[in-house]
Amino acid sequence: MLSRYSSKLVSFLFLIVIVILSACSSSNGQAGASAQPKSSTSAAVPAKDQVLKYVTLNMPRSLDPVHIDAQRITSDGIAEPLVYQNDDGSIRPWLAKSWKNVEPTQWEVELQPNVKFWSGAVMDAAAVKAALERHQKLNKRGPSQLGGVQFIVKDATHLQIQTPKPDPSFIFKLAAFAIHNAAQADLIGDKFNKEPDLTGFMKPIQFTPGELLIAEAFPGYWGDKPKLQRLESRLGTDGQARLLALKNGDADGDMNVEVEQRVSYEKDSKFQTYFPVGSTSNLWLNIKKVPSLQDAKVRQAINFAVNRKELIDGVNRGFASKATGHFPSGLPYAIETGTEMDKAKAAQLLDEAGWKAGSDGIRAKDGQKLQYKMLTYSVFQPLAVALQSQLKEVGISVELNVVETTASNQMMLDGNFELATYCSCGSATGDVGGQLNSYYHTGIASNYGGYSNTEVDKLLEVLVSEFDGKKQAELAKQIQTKVQQDVPIVYLYNSTRWGAAYNKKVQGVDDNLKTRITPAMYIAQ
Repeated sequence: MLSRYSSKLVSFLFLIVIVILSACSSSNGQAGASAQPKSSTSAAVPAKDQVLKYVTLNMPRSLDPVHIDAQRITSDGIAEPLVYQNDDGSIRPWLAKSWKNVEPTQWEVELQPNVKFWSGAVMDAAAVKAALERHQKLNKRGPSQLGGVQFIVKDATHLQIQTPKPDPSFIFKLAAFAIHNAAQADLIGDKFNKEPDLTGFMKPIQFTPGELLIAEAFPGYWGDKPKLQRLESRLGTDGQARLLALKNGDADGDMNVEVEQRVSYEKDSKFQTYFPVGSTSNLWLNIKKVPSLQDAKVRQAINFAVNRKELIDGVNRGFASKATGHFPSGLPYAIETGTEMDKAKAAQLLDEAGWKAGSDGIRAKDGQKLQYKMLTYSVFQPLAVALQSQLKEVGISVELNVVETTASNQMMLDGNFELATYCSCGSATGDVGGQLNSYYHTGIASNYGGYSNTEVDKLLEVLVSEFDGKKQAELAKQIQTKVQQDVPIVYLYNSTRWGAAYNKKVQGVDDNLKTRITPAMYIAQ
C-alpha cells in the first residue's frame, strides 16, 4: 500500500501545481473554483429521510466562528467563509463571487448578491468588514493572518482589502475565517456561542458543546438548496467505537478514520472511504518553555532517535511515507532530504550536551533527569506510545498526557506542552509563504513552540511578498532547509489520516472537499 500511495502522489501533485498557480494568477477568482461532484444515478430517499448522522473526535465547543474550537462548523455547512480551500490546495469562490488583485497591496472582493444571515440581516460588504474585523480582534489566529489588514467598503457588494505589504496569496487566508453577523454577536455577547447568526445551509437546532450538534436545512439559504434535511453529529473519541457505530447503522459517517479502522472500512463493501492528499505529521518541541530543548543538540538527538520506518509500517500500517520537510515530498516547494534514524549519533549528541545515562538508563544532568510530558489525543496516541518507546532507547523518559482533541487546540495555542503530537503542519497549498510563516516566524500564535531564527524570519518576509512561483519555491526550500537544521519540529511522516468513511448510501461527496458536508450530498435508496 505504501508503494501505491507514493507512486500516485508525485503524478497527482504536478496537477495540483497547475491548479494552484492558475488560482493564484486569476484576476476574477473563478480559476480557483472546483468542478461539481460526480453525478450519481442512485435514487434519493424521501426528503424526510435525508438525515446524515456522523461521528467525529473533533466536536465544536462553540458555534462562534472566532472561537478556536469552532473550526468544524465550516465543514458542516453551518458557517461559511468567503472562499473554500480545496483538498488539492486550490481555492473556490463561496460567499465571495470573485476577486482581483488591483495593486500589490490591494485586493477587491465581489460578494455573492442577495445573501442573508439566518436572522434576515443582509450580508453586505459592511457586514463582511465587521466580521473580519471581529476575527482580527478576538480570533487567536487573527493577528498572524489578518494583522495590519484594512477593510474598506466600496459599495454593498464590493469590499476592498488593503494589506500592509504585498501578499500574492492573501485570498487563501480568508478560507480560515467564517463570516458572521458581528453586530448580533456584539449585542448578545457570550450567548453567540450557542446562538450564532450565520449564513450556512444547515442551522443548529440542538447543541451540547463538545458532545452533540443537530442541525436542519435552512429554508432561506442563498445558494443551491441542500439535499440533506438534517445533520446529526456526535462525539466519538474511540476509533473502534466509531467503526462499530457505522457497522451497526447508528451512524452514516466517520470523519476521523484511523489506520486500523481504515483497513476494516476498505474491506467492507458497504462503505466508501475518502482521503485527501496527505499532510505531514510531526512532533512539536516547546523551545520557549523547556530549557533543555533550547539546546540544539538535544533537539537533534530527538530527531535522530526516531525510527520513521517503524512508525510508517507499524503505527500507520503502510498508509504513509517518510517526511522530508514541512511539505510532503514531491511538491515543487518541498525539500527531498529527510532525517535517517541514527541512535548512535543521538547518544553522542546527548553525551556532548552533558546528559549522562543513569543506572535506570535515563539520562540526567545537574541532578535533573531528561524527561518530558508529551501532549497527545486519541487518534495520535499509538504514535505517542511508539515515540515514547523510541526515545527511551536513547535515555529520554516520556510521560504521556492524553487529552480530548479539542482541548489540545487551546493547550497548543497557550504553549501548555513540552512535546506534542499535533497535526497542524504541511500540506499542499496555494499559500506557501503563509503556511510557512504561520509555523516558523517569530511571535506568530501558531508557532506553538516559540521557534525563532532571524535569518528564517527575513526569508519568510521576502517569501510572503513574492509573486513569482519559481522564486517562491526556491525560498520555501531555503527556509525548510534551515528549519530542518534547527529542529523546532521533528518531521515524522506524510499520511492521509484525516479521511472520511461513509455508508455507500451517502452520495454526492465532493471529490475536492472530501471531509466537508456540501449541499450536493444526499442519502440514496
